[in-house]
Amino acid sequence: MEQKDIEKLKDETKSLLDKFSKALNSVKNGEEWNVERENDRRKEGKGNSCDVKFRKIMLENAPQKDSDFIIAEKKTW
Repeated sequence: MEQKDIEKLKDETKSLLDKFSKALNSVKNGEEWNVERENDRRKEGKGNSCDVKFRKIMLENAPQKDSDFIIAEKKTW
């Protein structure tokens, strides 16, 4: 990419950010709100049994598995 193209891209980016910043400032800083619902969380179970159909679907969708276990990467982002 040529230097003039890089400068043009920088100018366009700055212009977009400035417009966004102005639009964001015009948003009314009203009061914060929160919705409380009676049934917004599932009840914790004992873990004694599982839904066999759900388990089968989860294992079928897993890209890597070892019999009944899903193999997943840890901390790779």
